[in-house]
Amino acid sequence: MADISRRGFFASSAAAGAAGALGLAGAAEAAVPAAPISTKSVPGLPDVWGSDFLYQWSPPENVARDLTPGNALIRLSSQMSPRLASTPGTDWNALFKAQRDNGWTAVETGSVGWVSRKFADSEVQEIKAALKANDVVFYNIHCGGNIIAPDPDADRWQRHIIDTIHSAEQFGVPMILTHVGSMYPNRDNAHPQNWSREAWQRSVNALKRICKDTAGSKVEIAIEPVNTESINNPWAQKRLREEVGDPRIMSGLDITNMVAPNIAFRMTEMTNLTFDLLEDQIRYVHAKDFVWNGMLAGLDWALQGTGNMDYEQFLARVSRLKQKEVYMLVEFLTNDADYVMAQRNIRAIGKKVGVKIHGTQGAAA
Repeated sequence: MADISRRGFFASSAAAGAAGALGLAGAAEAAVPAAPISTKSVPGLPDVWGSDFLYQWSPPENVARDLTPGNALIRLSSQMSPRLASTPGTDWNALFKAQRDNGWTAVETGSVGWVSRKFADSEVQEIKAALKANDVVFYNIHCGGNIIAPDPDADRWQRHIIDTIHSAEQFGVPMILTHVGSMYPNRDNAHPQNWSREAWQRSVNALKRICKDTAGSKVEIAIEPVNTESINNPWAQKRLREEVGDPRIMSGLDITNMVAPNIAFRMTEMTNLTFDLLEDQIRYVHAKDFVWNGMLAGLDWALQGTGNMDYEQFLARVSRLKQKEVYMLVEFLTNDADYVMAQRNIRAIGKKVGVKIHGTQGAAA
């Protein structure tokens, strides 16, 4: 029996299938060579074993890594308690001192509770003074809304983001973070049409409206990528900014939110590709890690620096961004002890690479 290559097998199988579908009368047409089958299993990343190999999920033997540190200063933020909230009667100086003493030099808050409370001008000034006194930056208000939800929810969430931008201006916060959302009311649910042209255009139109209604504001609008939404890859983030046509559209970068099985073991390459495409849009990053330990394609969160993420390359690329300071949120851990350990890991890796991370971890370590 003659040897047959993998490519030849699939080409002949495709032709045979076409002949069977057409019947005898279509045999002549079926004899036309079938179009080549795409074997590009990891878009944007180079083939490892040649274009005729179906799965390119394993990394190359010698992945190029450039760990040269840059000049950007990283300020760490976390979801460790106590977190910034709009609770009346808060001792703001004590809150920010606790954050600073634990090594966290930046804070963010959620939009729903924050925007729903009216702050007196005197309290706004008190918060600003306490931040400055403790060398902590209030850098972001996170809007977990759904700007393309079925009407009328889409309009409600768009107006909420507009209100959040005005609140950010009041407190001197440089950015808000949001999502493009889902065609379902709940943005966390993946609708089968979330990657359709309609969903894309709804996202573009919603952000155009938000930008128009906040024209003149310097508050940046960072979009967080996530696999359940259309912004689930770096190319989509870049194109979204172009189509909205406003330089305030930035990337609230979370590389782990874009991970699928085909890149789970190629994170060095994915990290470099993402920063190459988006470095002029990135001002803020999420620091998470993951492992793939199950039989099926389910990825689990892991302590930062212990999973599949190449944290040396990640921190090096963050430090080479053009901004003077970059904010990094450490998130999705179970308890305060985990956040202590995660910060220790990140600082140790940063020290090894030569990356500048503001502050020290303090007695809580």
